[in-house]
Amino acid sequence: MITVFTEGKLPEEYSGFIDSCIDALFSNEDDHQIYIEVSKFLTENPGCAGICTGDAAESTIQVATHWSYEDGEEYAYEPHELASNIAHELVHAKQFCREQINMIDNVWKHNGVVINCDAAEYAETPWEVEAYTYESILTDIFWEN
Repeated sequence: MITVFTEGKLPEEYSGFIDSCIDALFSNEDDHQIYIEVSKFLTENPGCAGICTGDAAESTIQVATHWSYEDGEEYAYEPHELASNIAHELVHAKQFCREQINMIDNVWKHNGVVINCDAAEYAETPWEVEAYTYESILTDIFWEN
C-alpha cells in the first residue's frame, strides 16, 4: 500500500492529481511511504524545482512552488508546471520503491539488468529519462484533462 503525507501549502486540486499519478505508477503489491514537503523554495537546493530522496521503504519529495531569476525576482510556478514537477518526483519515488535507484551509487536496476551510470550526464541517466518522460505523460493525462 502506498501512503502519502503532505506538509506545507498545496492547493486541494493537487490531491486528486497525486492520487492518480500514484495509481498509474505503483502496483497493488508496492508498499511505500511518500512524504511530500511543499515550500516556496527548497532550502538545501534553492535552484531546484524538486528533489526526491529515499530507499525501498520510503521517499521524501521536496517541491518548490516558486523559482527566481539570478536578479532575485521571484515567480510562482504555473499550476501545470507544479503538477509536472510533482509527477517527476513521484516517478523517482516509484524508482526508490522498486529499488531501481538508491542513494549510494549511480546504478540503474531494471528488468534484472544493472547499469553503471557513473559516466552518464545527469539528463541522460535512465532514471531521469524515465522521470522526464512520465512527467509529461502523467501531466497530460491527469492534470491537463
